Amino acid sequence: MGRLDLAASSRKTIGLPMKMYRLADKGFTLLEVLLAFFIFSILFVTIYASYSGTFRTINLTEKRMELYRKAAISLEKISEDLQSSYISIQPPNSFGQPAGYTQFLGEDNNINSQEADTLNFYSRVQPLFSNEAEAVSGQLISYTVIQGSEENELVLLRSEKPEFLTEVEERGGLVLCDGLQAINFIYYDDDGNAHEQWDSDSEEFNGNLPRIVSIMLEFLNSENPEAPFKIMTSVAMPVN
Repeated sequence: MGRLDLAASSRKTIGLPMKMYRLADKGFTLLEVLLAFFIFSILFVTIYASYSGTFRTINLTEKRMELYRKAAISLEKISEDLQSSYISIQPPNSFGQPAGYTQFLGEDNNINSQEADTLNFYSRVQPLFSNEAEAVSGQLISYTVIQGSEENELVLLRSEKPEFLTEVEERGGLVLCDGLQAINFIYYDDDGNAHEQWDSDSEEFNGNLPRIVSIMLEFLNSENPEAPFKIMTSVAMPVN
């Protein structure tokens, strides 16, 4: 009887550590936890980088689409004005000087060492803001450039004024395009020579319009300031 009790007691004593060992064997070691955390971190960083890159690409694409839309509207309006331009053949005034409104004047200007060309000419384009009386005459179209609100930003303004109506209030320029870094006009004569400026009243151009006007708009690039977005077009002018 004593031997049986001793054997039973031995089985109970041996069985207790085995049960505790099996329970401990079901957990995770510190190394396994660290390894799992490391793998999870790699997956999280990869997924975050992927989503972040996707959203950055989408935002950049949207900005560029807005830029191209803005450029298309601006260049279309400038082209429309130029294609309807003309020089009025008017007699000289009492001092023997031609009337100012016969002039097509393109000037090579800059603002803070940035190209900021201006252009003044007459066009038969339909006025944007006018009554019927003003619509029967041509318009003095002026393209001017001012400093924008941001550093190195230029803003292109457009204004118009009826040719023959003398009692007209002065109209401020309408913002045609902003976010620019440079605005440049190049004028080509009948021989294909390029000119930075054009004054139809000068002896060189003798009251003529340029044959072609090239327009270049440079937009600020926040991602890479050294590589602005350049958009160009050329406009064939009416025959002199």
